[in-house]
Amino acid sequence: MHGLSQQLLISALAALLTAGSSAVMAASPPGSVTFFEEKIRPALAEHCYKCHSAKAVKLKGGLRLDHREGLLKGGESGPAISSSKPEDSLLLKSLRHPDKDLLMPPDGKLPDEVIANFEKWVKAGAPFPDATATAAKDAKPWWDAVAAKDLLPADRPIHAVVDHYVAAKLTQSKVKPAPAASDANFIRRLTLDLAGRIPTTTEVRAYVAATEPDKAVRLVECLMAAPGFVRHQVTEFEWLLTEGQGSGFRDYLTRAISEGRRWDRVFKEVITGDAAAPEMKGADGFLRSRAKDLDKLVTDVSVRFLGVNISCAQCHDHPLVPAWKQDHYYGMKSFFSRTFEHGDFVAERDYGTISFKTTAGETKQARLMFLSGDAVEEPPAPEPNEAQKKEEKRLLEETKKNKQPAPAPKFSRRALLAEASLKPGHEGFFARAVVNQVWQRLFGHGLVMPVDQMHGQNPPSHPALLQWLARDLVQHDYDVRRLVRGLVQSAAYARSSRWDGARPEPGLFAVAQPRALTPQQVGASLQFAVTSPDAFKPDAKPEEREKFIEQVERAGQSWASSLERPGDDFQVGVDEALLFSNSDRVQRELLALSNDRLLKGLLDLKDNRELATAAVWNVLSRPPETRELQVLADYLDKRSDRPTEAVRQVVWSLLTSTEFRFNH
Repeated sequence: MHGLSQQLLISALAALLTAGSSAVMAASPPGSVTFFEEKIRPALAEHCYKCHSAKAVKLKGGLRLDHREGLLKGGESGPAISSSKPEDSLLLKSLRHPDKDLLMPPDGKLPDEVIANFEKWVKAGAPFPDATATAAKDAKPWWDAVAAKDLLPADRPIHAVVDHYVAAKLTQSKVKPAPAASDANFIRRLTLDLAGRIPTTTEVRAYVAATEPDKAVRLVECLMAAPGFVRHQVTEFEWLLTEGQGSGFRDYLTRAISEGRRWDRVFKEVITGDAAAPEMKGADGFLRSRAKDLDKLVTDVSVRFLGVNISCAQCHDHPLVPAWKQDHYYGMKSFFSRTFEHGDFVAERDYGTISFKTTAGETKQARLMFLSGDAVEEPPAPEPNEAQKKEEKRLLEETKKNKQPAPAPKFSRRALLAEASLKPGHEGFFARAVVNQVWQRLFGHGLVMPVDQMHGQNPPSHPALLQWLARDLVQHDYDVRRLVRGLVQSAAYARSSRWDGARPEPGLFAVAQPRALTPQQVGASLQFAVTSPDAFKPDAKPEEREKFIEQVERAGQSWASSLERPGDDFQVGVDEALLFSNSDRVQRELLALSNDRLLKGLLDLKDNRELATAAVWNVLSRPPETRELQVLADYLDKRSDRPTEAVRQVVWSLLTSTEFRFNH
């Protein structure tokens, strides 16, 4: 990353380029399957397959839309998609309903959001997973092929197990891994991952100067013991579960993570959402934000807690997992069939079922069914008579008026889902999901990709490693903190991100993957970068220092709200580039001349090489390279008649560099 940053820095200082003038793209993982199965195939199945698939009684216009070859070949009017000019594809034109002779579907135009999804899909090359080929595979899930007796012993430390399995695949693939990251690089990466901010100059210099062989272990323990670790974990898990939209949910997560509640307990509390229990206050935020849309609720529970997206089994049997039928989707949805919004609360009835229409056109009543395919038994729940419904309505209206939660049901289907998910022998979905999510966050690439396609037909890069980590998590009572500690202590985590030549497959974990910072990481890091090193007062009492660190973090959160959360295909967008190029906030807040700001301290330095060195240490958390130092010093020398503006440009160019924007 240093070389790339240096090129941008030299260009910025030579021509005073605007921030983000060229977009910075993160590597795009193979996320097209997720987008297709969630956004495209369901729309095709619902609106198109009746007339344009193998199931059509009479194929209209000679057009097949149930496989890629059919799209490319097209029908009587020509190919449905154009690879050379995707925006002119006949499929997109017909979806837009330009005239009466080109309408698809003929009974009404699709919502703009759905059409926009098709546009994105076609422009991405219209990837179309071959469901027929997949269905012909052995339906046996990959985890059944990993025998427990063949796994490394359970008493091995996590970091050693990670390095064992990763090294074995590297050897098999004949790939030599990258060397360890430099000390400065490592402490920056680790501090961003564990505390959500860059380290202070004092922290970096102290770590680089330390000679103790266990200094990395001690750094991990120090960061995980600090309050900033809890704050950052809350931010990451809040995004994982609610994308920051759950009202009161952050307060609940803060209490849960601060108290060390294990992940299985958090899951139970979030799924049951008992607002009457003081220790669970706010936990129902996950349910409340989705209670009006049960399809979204069941999909999000499956994706975020169990690691699988079953939405494509809603309209038809799952195209990639032969064992998953419509019964699985509606069986999972049935766990929420009695859930409804009740004022400021989420309530659950004692009765209620779900029926669905099969691909054969028959109406079928769903049974409670977990992802494993096991039907879940429950006590009978007869439909109440009219008098009972009237009394129920009266009671609900009264509690809603009084802003009270509705009475709890005698039997909770949601509680039964939590029980089924954690049942011995069936907890694999739940355990593997959080292991893979945490791994993906720390390594930039999951053991299974995409992270919401952890079904039996999508094997991990390291099957035995994922099974061992999942087993270890269960055996240690779902202690996610312990998992994080073990992963960041591995040699695989500590590798350099620098690689000469074509980079190896990310799933080998031979070299660290650069990861775009989250909005919260950017906001906090901006404030740490521009705060004077003297303001952190290393001799202050620990509680005073932590209080100041939190204060600096919070000052950065106003920036976070203006930034995009990085996804699979993240790139620095126009809005962000304009923000750092044109907004007077940058001058006013980041490049101010106040005593607590970096700029003031830099201007007090009389030697330009010393000034440049201090700027790089403070912003990029490392010493400058020889070429960088020369460029910066020359730039400052040539502008000795306007030193304040020159130093501002130096700091600004570092803050807007690729290197600062990424964890590498």
